Amino acid sequence: MDYIFECFFEDTFDQITRNGLQDRQSRRNVLDHLSSIIKGCSEGQNTQTDEVAGIAVVAAMRYHRLAKEDNGGRVCLMGKYHNILYIALRTCWDWGVRDSEVVVQLLVAIYECEKTFERIFLGALFGPHAPHFIAGWRSDFQDQHENVRAVVYFLKHATREKLTLPVWIPRFEEERQLRFIDVPIESCGRSSPLRIALQANAPELLLILLRYGASPHPPDGGTSVILALLDKLIENGRNYSYELVLCLKILLRNVAMIEMPFKPLLYASRREMFFERYGRLLIDKIIGKEQVYGVPSLRHLCRCCIRDVLREHNQLPNGIDTLRLPMRLQRYIDLTEELEGVEGQPEPPEQPKPKPGSRLASGMQRMDTISSITESEDESENRVQLLEAVTDAEKAAAAAFVATSDGAVTAEAKQAAVAAYVAACRPDADPDFPLMPQQDDDGAPAPELS
Repeated sequence: MDYIFECFFEDTFDQITRNGLQDRQSRRNVLDHLSSIIKGCSEGQNTQTDEVAGIAVVAAMRYHRLAKEDNGGRVCLMGKYHNILYIALRTCWDWGVRDSEVVVQLLVAIYECEKTFERIFLGALFGPHAPHFIAGWRSDFQDQHENVRAVVYFLKHATREKLTLPVWIPRFEEERQLRFIDVPIESCGRSSPLRIALQANAPELLLILLRYGASPHPPDGGTSVILALLDKLIENGRNYSYELVLCLKILLRNVAMIEMPFKPLLYASRREMFFERYGRLLIDKIIGKEQVYGVPSLRHLCRCCIRDVLREHNQLPNGIDTLRLPMRLQRYIDLTEELEGVEGQPEPPEQPKPKPGSRLASGMQRMDTISSITESEDESENRVQLLEAVTDAEKAAAAAFVATSDGAVTAEAKQAAVAAYVAACRPDADPDFPLMPQQDDDGAPAPELS
């Protein structure tokens, strides 16, 4: 099959002018022809279509590499010789290539020529038509929803292979190794995808990027994204944008504290200046003082620490499922569910609901669709279902403890956890651990459970 695809690319591209693949329709025509060959080879050789598509992608990368070598150096000829990589990119997505090594090799080949992945991210951030006005090219994906799903697809493979790429950061005047999700977008001021999602007021995309490991402090050399959001919120007095507030809430789930500016002034001066500028946000409970100059909850600190460790080891979000925790806490770490505030702290004010049919409402529906995708076994090799080893009694005890204590260790919470464990565990479940009667604080036996 290798020879078939090599002949296809040589014969097809010999008949195409150098700029013959500039428009999307021309690339679509080549893709349709290539898809027919992939389907025929799959049926003829009794091979899975994704494996055949992987072979076609490798053949496309080989054609691109040979064209660079024929140029007398390692410089890409661009035009059709470079657009073949985007035909391969679309082939990966159309046929669901599962070989992460092949997908990552393709991403590396694209980055070596462009030093950016804007043709993957821009369509997801602004829609498929915006890149034509921003960068002069049209997206290969039909709509923004499909482009977002494609971004998630490539993020999974890049994370699985722990892909890092050398990026020159002008502010630091040095080259740093950044992950695929943090590589700056050239046509947007060399800003990271997360920073652009914030500038576009897109909370649904922000949540997707953070769940898949984007750094809450973008390493693109720009200013603090949190302070930039706070400045945008106070522009119109107390008329806060719902999308901006939602972006801030999502972002603050990933950071333990808001770093106050105005260094190197003394802490007391910095605190006073911060309150003078952003005090109305504190008064209106848009931000909580515990994340500015207070003490964050232990639960939130644990979430930030766990996410930092998983992000460092390229395990977001799939690595969360390997934690021996109740499903509710896993969703809390995965940013898809918030637990109630600790006792004694006021609940944040209810935010206005987005109007049906608005951009945010449709965006949140898209976010729910992306988040609720059930991955196949092949797409989640490291999703070890350790929760199956957790007994119903342990789950009941943890739930009772959380529901009773609300984060505080109290005697009532302990007693509720023991009672829930006893109620959920059969007396004959573990002969080596006989059930003992409970005792109250005075040492007297507690009433037996019915």
